[in-house]
Amino acid sequence: MIGFMTNSDFFAPIDSVSAADRRGAEQRLREAHSIGRIDDAEFDARIARVIAAERLDELAVQQARHGISDRGTGMALLAHLSPFLTWLIGPAVIWALSAKGSYTRREAAKAFNWQLLAFVIGMVVSALGWIIPGDGNPVAGVWTAIWVVMTVIGAVMASKGAEWSNPIRRLVPLEVLSERGR
Repeated sequence: MIGFMTNSDFFAPIDSVSAADRRGAEQRLREAHSIGRIDDAEFDARIARVIAAERLDELAVQQARHGISDRGTGMALLAHLSPFLTWLIGPAVIWALSAKGSYTRREAAKAFNWQLLAFVIGMVVSALGWIIPGDGNPVAGVWTAIWVVMTVIGAVMASKGAEWSNPIRRLVPLEVLSERGR
């Protein structure tokens, strides 16, 4: 089949949106919505802007990394690492200052909830160390290592924009701050 260029194709600006560009952007937004990276209202707003986009730069803003790059993976990383210096205060402040529904807010909530659960588990481990006779509490050292590793993994995954859930939090689903970003 031989294709011919029409006048509209010939005179279309180089940075105009093609049907394939638009379909790709719509598909990426649908994927982001289906896994919960963007809520219903944000999906509706973004899909409307994708449909109305005339230039590639307008389209790119709507689809940028499933809505993650414009939401601050750096702040999500900071939310996960801040407990090493500020304990619960760092993730709580980042959560409070982040926009509702944003990736940063969800990750700050995850960090806060993990640190709170880790604190409770740490207190139980410490109490067992006082109750059980013997020298030292080797379980406390193991728990500290687990806490550090899980905190760092959460930070790395947040910096990549990945949807990761802490396996210990899956076992004990403590959620004080909403991880749905609201």
